Amino acid sequence: MLKTIQKSNVSRRSFKVFKDFSLTNGDNAENINIISASFQSGLFDSGSSTSISSSNQPQIFTHPLYESIKSKYYINDGNPITLFGKTANLGNIKAERTIASTIYVLSIPQAKYGEEIKPGSVTLVDNTNGVTYTDTSEGSMRSGNSNYVLLLLNFESGEIQIQDRDGDIFIGTIQYFDAETGLASITLGGNTEVISIVKLNIEDGTIETSTPLDASFPLLEVDETTKGNIFYSDGLIVLSNITSFHEYSLTYKSTKTIYETEIFVNAKAGEFNYSQNPSAVEVQISGSYDFETTSIFNDEPAGSKKITVIDDIKRIPAISGSYTPSISGSWDDYYTSASIDPTGSYLAPFITTIGLYDKTGDMVAVAKLPTPIKNLPDYDVNFIIRLDT
Repeated sequence: MLKTIQKSNVSRRSFKVFKDFSLTNGDNAENINIISASFQSGLFDSGSSTSISSSNQPQIFTHPLYESIKSKYYINDGNPITLFGKTANLGNIKAERTIASTIYVLSIPQAKYGEEIKPGSVTLVDNTNGVTYTDTSEGSMRSGNSNYVLLLLNFESGEIQIQDRDGDIFIGTIQYFDAETGLASITLGGNTEVISIVKLNIEDGTIETSTPLDASFPLLEVDETTKGNIFYSDGLIVLSNITSFHEYSLTYKSTKTIYETEIFVNAKAGEFNYSQNPSAVEVQISGSYDFETTSIFNDEPAGSKKITVIDDIKRIPAISGSYTPSISGSWDDYYTSASIDPTGSYLAPFITTIGLYDKTGDMVAVAKLPTPIKNLPDYDVNFIIRLDT
């Protein structure tokens, strides 16, 4: 016995799941090496630039690699149609996407990140220089601390000038600075906050803070200096303006979308309550004919099918037997005749399994009930089936 399920009874929703990954550099096939690529002049041929190779990677010419990454990800024209990757502010993409003359590329195979790397889950440790890089969840890579350009620091007057990633200059004053704890009281934009300075390099003109300045001064939008970009859907990390390194430890989360299909199945009163015994039903067949079918791409070829013409299927209206001849066996005496019915037509079946079929009649899923449910003839029975794909 089959029943067509209406489209309105089928719903589908999606949710993302994540898996932790941990990679390190090495020579075995499970690991990926950092590739250093630099700008050079020349054509895209084997003699135009240096190349690298290892036991687990094919020979790679670094100049074509540099140029291909630059042309795909660093056009910086602000066109959302041709843009690859995620940005915090499309109008400020030139400040977010800067490429140096030398880049360090880490390409993760798709089998190890699925649909994309989960934004905000990346931690890349430079074991060579002891620097930790993390992603900003918006397509940029930053070192462990927030970095800014220090243009001026005058301890006599207390004047301080800081330049952010966009080139904006913020002028303020510094009230006090404790070199041991790193705590400093700084006034920017009329607001005074106590921040923690991790590193102050007067010679290089850089300043590092433990937390981003835009968290302490949200109205100023002081954008920290980044060290590269990450393209989540391509599994690609590109680092710029950093010291060369080859030994690393990388942790991140891969992304996979799972679709949950929910199907509402309804057995109305009297439905699916027939006995499966052929002697309990009457089938009226008027004949059969051959039906020519057309091919369905990637499904079934053309051909012909034998179609049986069934005019009617109904239960036998009365049952007689040798047990108690005085009982007619009509459907009105269910409780009286259930115990002596020779065909089982009066017995209410128990539902234990629900099968789902596609349009061609092939079973695609089977739902097992934890407890058999009695299908009484005068009640509707509803089921909700959930399956993940």
